[in-house]
Amino acid sequence: MNKYKQCMYTVILILTCLVASPFIYKQIWNSSSLKQAKAEKKTPALSTTVSSTAPVVTTVSDGTTSASKETSAETTVTTAQPETVFGTSDPSYFDDVLFIGDSRTVGIKEYGTLKNADYFCSVGLASYKINNEYIDGCTLKDKLSSNQYGKIYIMLGINEVANDTEYTIAAFRTLVETIREYQPYATIMLQANLHVSSAAQTDSITNAGIDELNYKIYLLAEETDNTYFININDVFDDENGALTADFTSDGIHVLGKYYQDWCTFLCNNTIIVKVHSTETTETVAEEETEPEAEGGDDYDIVYDSEEPVNDGGDVPEDNGSSDGNDDIVYYDDNSSDNNNGNERHDATV
Repeated sequence: MNKYKQCMYTVILILTCLVASPFIYKQIWNSSSLKQAKAEKKTPALSTTVSSTAPVVTTVSDGTTSASKETSAETTVTTAQPETVFGTSDPSYFDDVLFIGDSRTVGIKEYGTLKNADYFCSVGLASYKINNEYIDGCTLKDKLSSNQYGKIYIMLGINEVANDTEYTIAAFRTLVETIREYQPYATIMLQANLHVSSAAQTDSITNAGIDELNYKIYLLAEETDNTYFININDVFDDENGALTADFTSDGIHVLGKYYQDWCTFLCNNTIIVKVHSTETTETVAEEETEPEAEGGDDYDIVYDSEEPVNDGGDVPEDNGSSDGNDDIVYYDDNSSDNNNGNERHDATV
């Protein structure tokens, strides 16, 4: 009986193995395919991004390559260098000029040729009291705020030459600051005071004193931006450095006809900005890409890049991106005298 049972168990075991073996084989087969699939996932796939930090090298089917590279190019840069010089202009230069001064400036207004300019002047005007003066119903501040001036000419000091020079220069400096407040872009022209004749010198008014004041005015112009000093005394002085006696009747003012010469001097000594063009060569680094060689569309695989490629087309290429003798037109002042040449300017200083 025991042998019979053993045989029966053996038969059942064999049958069980026969029945189960297909399922066991199938399971083993599926396990093997899964392992193969997992192994295939470890293989690097084609990258859809390119590196933005290094040149991309691609190999085409015929073995040629295309690569981005850095080159240098020379670029010529032209720069303009302005230079301020004294030059000659026609009377239209004074279309935007304001003259500020005493009786000598009154002479320019009445007998000169620059009728197109504006004037704030009166007999006896001085720098230390100018802010309290009313001329034609307005103060200097009213005048400065009513119009935009390109240039402002000042001649003051003959009525102050007997005063302390430093006190007078302090008043001049305050005047310049006031002008700057209302006309920040105007060019200021400080005119030297005209000498007096040798016979007109007194204990209070001397040409030496006028020269000292003129020198301090010159220094003020030198230390102040967009401010210049001009001196007409060489036009009217005699050999002793005094106002020529034949040019004056009172020793202080020139005769009416000579104010035209004064205006000519002003036209011949205007401030002109002359622009020089200079050229410099600079070396600029540029990134260029050589065209791809013809012959095929097969590319090597690019790994570990970060930025996406435009899948709809090609990847865009990354391409980096006078002689100083300018002419000045000079004009002649052909204006005629406004008087018969013998008129006397009798206004007091």
